[in-house]
Amino acid sequence: MKRKTWRKYHKWIGIVITFFLIMFCLSGIILNHRQCFSDINISRGLLPDQYTFKQWNNGLLRGTLRYKDTDGHDIVLIYGTSGIIRTDTTASHFTDYNQGLPTGADYRQIRGMVATPQGDLFAASIMGLYKTGKHAHWLSVPLPMTDDDELLTDITTHGDTLVVLSRSHLYYAIAPYKSFTRLDLQAPEGYENKVSLFRQIWLLHSGALFGTVGKFLMDGISIVLIVLCVTGIWFWLRPRSVRILRWHTKTGIYTFFLTLFIALTGWALRPPVMIALATNSTRPLPGTSLDNDNAWFDKLRMIRYDEQLHDWLLSTSEGFFSLRSFDSKPHKVSSPPPVSVMGQTVWQRDCYGRWLIGSFDGLYSWDRNSCTIIPYENYMTSSPRIPGTAPDGQTISGYSSDFTNKECVVSYFSGTPFANQPEELENKPISLWNLALEIHTGRVYAGALGSFLFIFMAGLLIVFVIVSGKKL
Repeated sequence: MKRKTWRKYHKWIGIVITFFLIMFCLSGIILNHRQCFSDINISRGLLPDQYTFKQWNNGLLRGTLRYKDTDGHDIVLIYGTSGIIRTDTTASHFTDYNQGLPTGADYRQIRGMVATPQGDLFAASIMGLYKTGKHAHWLSVPLPMTDDDELLTDITTHGDTLVVLSRSHLYYAIAPYKSFTRLDLQAPEGYENKVSLFRQIWLLHSGALFGTVGKFLMDGISIVLIVLCVTGIWFWLRPRSVRILRWHTKTGIYTFFLTLFIALTGWALRPPVMIALATNSTRPLPGTSLDNDNAWFDKLRMIRYDEQLHDWLLSTSEGFFSLRSFDSKPHKVSSPPPVSVMGQTVWQRDCYGRWLIGSFDGLYSWDRNSCTIIPYENYMTSSPRIPGTAPDGQTISGYSSDFTNKECVVSYFSGTPFANQPEELENKPISLWNLALEIHTGRVYAGALGSFLFIFMAGLLIVFVIVSGKKL
C-alpha cells in the first residue's frame, strides 16, 4: 500500500481501538500487582447486568458448612465470592457473617470452610486463612509462606489434622492449630519438568516469567501504549500540533518491537493460537519463574482424604493424584471424572458415599471402588430435589446438601432457586483486580463466549495499527 493509504488505516483504526487499548493497558497493570489493589472494591451496580448476584449465581454460593453454634443450634454458613452468610437449616433468614474479615472483596473470596473436632471454625480465602474468635469475630491465622503473591485454593480436615492448600504448597497443623508446617510435595512418577507453551506465553505477556523486574518492564510498555493512544488522539483533534506528532512518531518507532511483542503475546492467549499452545509443552527457560524445584508450582487446586481407600486425593491442573501420606510419591489416578480447565468447584461425598465432583464441565458422581463415573442427574432423579437446579453439563459453581429437604446444585450463570436471595446481596462489591480481569479478557464487553472473538479481532487490529505506524 502507498504511504497515504497506510496513514489512513493507521488513523481511523487507531481511533476506533484507542479506548479498548487503553483499557487493556490499565487493566494489565492492575493484574500485575494484585496485592497493591486488593483493598479497592467496585460496586456491581455500576457494571453490566450479568455481574449482579441473582439467585446465588456468579459464585455467591460455592459451598456450605453445617455447624452448631454456642447455643447448640444447627446453623448453616454459606460461603463464596462475597464472603460468608449465616442462615438456618431451612434457609428462612440470612445475616452477614464477615465480622473481622478485611473489607477488600479479594479477601472475602472464600474457597472453603471446616470445623475441627475441637469445634474450631476455619475459613480459607484466596488471600489468607481465618479462624473465629470471640463473638464470631474472624481472626487472621499466619501461614509460613515465602511468596506474598501465593494464593490459597482449599481447606480440609482429617482427624485432628487441618490441611490448607495453596497453588504451590501444602500447609498442615494439628490441634491446637497454632503453628503450621509448609510442605513441598514430591514430584509424581514420570515427572519431566515440562510446562505448556500457553503457560509460558501467558507469563511472558505479563512479564511474570522474569519476576518483579519483568512485570515492571511490561508495565512500562503498557504506559508507552497509553502515551501513543493519547498523543494520537490529541493530534487528530489538533492536527497543527507538530510537536505532539513528533513525540508520537519517535515513541512509536523506538518502542516498535516491544509494543508489537506485548500485542502478539496477548493475542496468542485466546483461540485459535491458544489451542496449539495449550497442547504442547517444553522445558521452562532456565532462570525464569517457571524453572522451579517445586514440581507442583502453581498446579495444586483441591485436596481430600478418602476414608474408604485410606489415601489422600489431590486435584491439580494436571489431573487427580493419590498419595498414602504427605511424604509419599503421588500416583496419577487413571480415568478420573471430567474437570474444566477453569478448575474444580465442588468436592464432597454425596448421599450414597460417592465423591461428588463439580466444575464448569458439569457435576459427576465418582465411585472409586467400582471405577465408575456417572453424571449426577442420571441416578438422582428419585431423591429429594427442587425444580430448576443446574443439570449435568452446566457450569457448576457450587453445591450444598446441608439444608433440610433442599439440595442445591448451583450454576455459575443461573444460580439455584433453593431460596430467595436477599436483595441486599445483589450489588455486593467486586474487587478491582477481578474487574480488571473481566476487562482484560473482554468478557465485560462481549460476555463469556463473545470474548474469544472480541480478543481475536481486537488483537489483529492492534497489531495492524502498530505495524502500519512503522510504515509511515
